[in-house]
Amino acid sequence: MLVLVTNGVSFQADVENRADTSIRLENFIRCSVELNCPIKFSFMTRVFIYGGCTSRDAVEFYHDYDFELLTYVARQSLISAFQPADPQEFAIPNDAGPFQKRMIAGDIVGNLPALISRNAKNTDLFVWDLMIERVGVAKVRSGGFVTRNGVSKAPGARPSGGTYEFGTTHHLRLWAWALGKLVKSLERNGLLEKIVINATPWATRDTSGKLFQSRSSLSPDWFNSNVEKYWRLAEDAGIKVARINQELAIADPNHKWGPAYFHYAPETYKAQLEAISTIR
Repeated sequence: MLVLVTNGVSFQADVENRADTSIRLENFIRCSVELNCPIKFSFMTRVFIYGGCTSRDAVEFYHDYDFELLTYVARQSLISAFQPADPQEFAIPNDAGPFQKRMIAGDIVGNLPALISRNAKNTDLFVWDLMIERVGVAKVRSGGFVTRNGVSKAPGARPSGGTYEFGTTHHLRLWAWALGKLVKSLERNGLLEKIVINATPWATRDTSGKLFQSRSSLSPDWFNSNVEKYWRLAEDAGIKVARINQELAIADPNHKWGPAYFHYAPETYKAQLEAISTIR
């Protein structure tokens, strides 16, 4: 996406859609010349986010890096993305918000591959974080898996076929298989060179420098030691991993989503974007 700014007025154009772009650009430049205003040129990087709030909350700072959000896929484990389940087996809560309903429905049918294909042409950067993997997956007896997002089984549906916890040998084996499917999908759509993992560890300290404690039963030591195994698998598959140093992972007790090990301070989100910009 090409963006030009002059005198507080902006011009945006998709460089691949040339129908009326040249006419509008000519008029924009003529206006700038008449006003004797300099033009600032920038190409916006369109970002496909697959992951969670770890990456989504950084969008607030995208303007400083000439990034713009293209699409966002959340609450969908890599395992469920490539081993879809039957939506008739589940009952999405009526009181869930539109975003939650959309993400739950997408997780059940595993719509990540379709969204990759649909958005490939317009994707300049694919940012992936593994935060949702922490909850593990549940096997569906009729086939496939779902992320453990708390969605209920439909009345009369058979019970779950068991759960697979993050970090266990069984989960890692399923995830490695799905990783191979993802790599093939990215290669097929010309995106393998554009994907970067946002590898931010869980925070151990808050903005005041104090040891951060959450009500969660999960701990930073548990997540950080386990997620490293998954990051290494991705690196071995040819995916770039932008690691954030532990000291730059800072929890924000006053975060808009509430305190959590993965709800960070602004400087952490900026560190993510710096690392992603450097490695991409």
